[in-house]
Amino acid sequence: MPRLHPLRKSQNNGDVSSVGQLGSFSQNFTSSVGVASEPNKSLDSTIDFSPYLKEPEYSLDDVALPRETKRQLESVLAELEYKDLIYTEWGMGEKHKLGKALSINFSGPPGTGKTISAEATAHAFNLKILAIPYELLESKYLGETPKNIAKAFEFATEHKAVLFFDEADSFLGKRIENVTQSSDTEVNLTRSVMLKRLSDYEGIVIFATNLIRNFDLAFISRIRWKIQFDLPDEETRAKVWEIQFPSQLPLDKSVNFNELAQRFDGVSGRDIQNAVWQAAVAAAKEDKPKEQKQVTQSHLMDAMNQIIEANKAAIKPEIVLKPVEGEVQLPIHSVG
Repeated sequence: MPRLHPLRKSQNNGDVSSVGQLGSFSQNFTSSVGVASEPNKSLDSTIDFSPYLKEPEYSLDDVALPRETKRQLESVLAELEYKDLIYTEWGMGEKHKLGKALSINFSGPPGTGKTISAEATAHAFNLKILAIPYELLESKYLGETPKNIAKAFEFATEHKAVLFFDEADSFLGKRIENVTQSSDTEVNLTRSVMLKRLSDYEGIVIFATNLIRNFDLAFISRIRWKIQFDLPDEETRAKVWEIQFPSQLPLDKSVNFNELAQRFDGVSGRDIQNAVWQAAVAAAKEDKPKEQKQVTQSHLMDAMNQIIEANKAAIKPEIVLKPVEGEVQLPIHSVG
């Protein structure tokens, strides 16, 4: 099998034959998992996951990451690339019969590239991605959420898709020790089903979270690759700025990616993306002939300054007034 260069865009020609050489995707997900007090009840779910199955919209060329994050992602891709060698020829699959899934967790602040990296991972090996929001899985009916999770794994297996759970802390959180009501039982059952499916799964599953500290330790130990996504450093910010611009977008000669990266610290890739959008809008609405409209450095700087101010307002602490007991001595102001 020809070597796929890590972190390089693959040719998406629709041929998934090479994926088969990397290891089988298990087709049998019918192991019984008890649901509530009805262990023999069917695990069928009524959810149609088809609308959430798609071709990846991003490739690895669209991802700019700090060096350490990039290095870790390269290791993840190497496991998939050499899966047949590692699992079959070297016997790792025989020695480690459980936990064969290529399980990955992306954690870090919002806007640091977790979702794009999940899609790029799928794209690198010509796989579709099944991106499932938690609200789709959660049900108010007892026993339905675990069934929905079970079906998600089955659906991803049938379609040879990367299974992607965003906001994973919602269902990988700590189990409830003091169960007092049916909703507590449902939470623990959901955790148990996820643990069981993760142990049996042989495909690719990616979790993403901004709050890994809320994960149950049982999940953390079962997830093989844990990659931290941090805000981009200056070098990475320059790359992020550069890859946001389509070739058709007219840029003024004043635009300088390195200067932008140096001037605006502590911003996320999503902040930069939004700034480019706003700058393009500002350039488009200028009162001049279309042929003369260009995105300038000033457009980009103004847009980023506005985004930074908006972000500050969003995290501004709330002033909370608390009642106090007893007399409060007020300051005495002299008059005259």
